[in-house]
Amino acid sequence: MRYLVMGSGLQGRVVAYDILQFEEGAQVILADIDDKNLEIAKSLIKNDNLSVEKFDIFNEEETVALMEKADVIINSLPHTWEITERFYKALAKTRDKKAVFTDYWLWEKHYQFDEALKEANVLAVPGLGIVPGFGNICVGQLAHEFDQLEEAAIYCGGLPTKRGIAPLDYMILFNVEALLDLYLTPPTVIQDGRLEIEDALDNFETFLIPGYGQVDAMKTDGLYSLNKTLIEKGVKKAAEYTLRYPGHYQAMQMLQDAGFFDKEPVVVNGVEVRPRDVSEAVLNKLMAKIPGVRDFTYLYVVGKGLKDGKYVQKAYELLDYSDEEIGITSMERTTAYPSSIAAMIIAHDDGGMRGVVEPENIFVGERFDKMVKELAKRGIIVYEK
Repeated sequence: MRYLVMGSGLQGRVVAYDILQFEEGAQVILADIDDKNLEIAKSLIKNDNLSVEKFDIFNEEETVALMEKADVIINSLPHTWEITERFYKALAKTRDKKAVFTDYWLWEKHYQFDEALKEANVLAVPGLGIVPGFGNICVGQLAHEFDQLEEAAIYCGGLPTKRGIAPLDYMILFNVEALLDLYLTPPTVIQDGRLEIEDALDNFETFLIPGYGQVDAMKTDGLYSLNKTLIEKGVKKAAEYTLRYPGHYQAMQMLQDAGFFDKEPVVVNGVEVRPRDVSEAVLNKLMAKIPGVRDFTYLYVVGKGLKDGKYVQKAYELLDYSDEEIGITSMERTTAYPSSIAAMIIAHDDGGMRGVVEPENIFVGERFDKMVKELAKRGIIVYEK
């Protein structure tokens, strides 16, 4: 099978390496506009079945020609809608392709390409990370198992294994801009079978992570397409929570209330600056990953509902650690591997689906079981509870 990984940053390199490691005979093209990224990829991935190509996503003719060389395409490009839109427009000009995305930026907009992809006999599955991604898939599997799923909740967080070492008890596992967007975007939740928008940086709850004690769980805007698919399935209540050690959110709330995250410019010593920009620069340095300090990613997805005539509760749980020897964080592992595994699954079993299909609607049943088994091969164990 021929795979094309578009974007050769850290995540794209992990995806390409994983496919070559776990699918015998796979051919992988790793493509990027950045020569340095491609050189790093070639030096790190020693495999005769890997080739690299330089391309520009904003050159549609070049992008379409590149896509035509593969059976399955993995979009690991920067997560901006401008880039995602360019990817979709090129993909719609191919035929008989399958694609997965490592993120789900502006998820509602993806559906505008649904009909064009169906006409081209193309399948696209966005949102294949951890959340969105495997968290959504676990909810989809619960809905698949239950006669009627009534409630669902996703709890996810990436944290240092020890408290009191990292400032604010957190190390940045992706960029600060995205982190602040996560905190400051009002979360959409499902309440009484309807969508509701709640206040950002509000409504902390206490959650227990086995082995790490109590943490704060805050509702964040992480349901993505579940806002659509769970309503369609009659689910009455759903929310996604991001986990942090106690005190972290309170500090962020104080900074927000004091205006440090404002985007309105202020003048400092004759220079106009945005408080948000300054805060991002300071926090990026303050909360940088500390070499040698392990981090972990924890995911707990729980559902309640009717099954076999009884009201029951079931959960899926995942706990993964960083690999300090090779320098891969747990968040990078749990984000990249669902993407590469998903690509390999749909390469051989897509269920006949075409158009834009949500991860929670395709990776259920046997495909869910396959994904769980493949994650286990990579040392990421998913427990049923």
